[in-house]
Amino acid sequence: MPRTAFAGGELNYTETGSGRPLLLVHGSPGEARAWNRVLAKIGEGFRILVPDLPGYGASSALPPDRNGTSAMAEAVTALVEAVNEPLILAGHSYGGNVSLHIAAKQPRRLAGLAVFEPVFFRALELQGERAVLDGANRFFADYVTRVSSGEPDAIGQMIDFWSGPGAFERLPEPVRAYLRSAAPRNAWDVASSFSETLAAGDLGAIGCPVSLAYGSKSPPVAPAIIAALSRLLPDTRATVIEAADHGMLDSHPQAVADIIRAIAST
Repeated sequence: MPRTAFAGGELNYTETGSGRPLLLVHGSPGEARAWNRVLAKIGEGFRILVPDLPGYGASSALPPDRNGTSAMAEAVTALVEAVNEPLILAGHSYGGNVSLHIAAKQPRRLAGLAVFEPVFFRALELQGERAVLDGANRFFADYVTRVSSGEPDAIGQMIDFWSGPGAFERLPEPVRAYLRSAAPRNAWDVASSFSETLAAGDLGAIGCPVSLAYGSKSPPVAPAIIAALSRLLPDTRATVIEAADHGMLDSHPQAVADIIRAIAST
């Protein structure tokens, strides 16, 4: 697997195909393989790079003194810079947050951005959506506390929030085992999602076309974040993926791939 250096470690990534560069950023918890079903639907014409975020897969963890979404984005930016030409960037869930940070700090390096159900609660704060934000904050603060106390299936609370009651129990046991083991890292990412510091002006500087997508079966906070981002970003289009929830990369890979191809063609 190819690797690229970032401050304090190395980023592992896969690279396939040839053509226009496309960088895919997975959510939390997860690894590059989270995009596998979408990759099978993307089709030809792209040089596709898919990193493991720091601390996941085969990538180094962030240094102890550097953490949070901004540091995650800086690590992935090392790969963006290595491409050395404008690229299409796509991120899912927490990977959407990372992608928004990259786009805000490196706007000239992007030709297009597709974000699928980002957990970018900062948008709600910037738009004064206090009721939705406070409800999400209470729920996820409780989740982080339960993970910190060592509750074995605490991560099931998070999975059920995004994909409906019983979603965690319906997953195969190997998947549940992976999620349990990744819960502490995920809880840290969740906490980071509620301590974002990007300003409205940072988001307004993202000049490339942006596609925002959420699932019709997702909880109300998902479309609320998309609506808030639509008001903060200068060039956006929003898409509802029918019958999808937060697990859309697995359940609706063709719809996800179509949105990515559409933003690449603008």
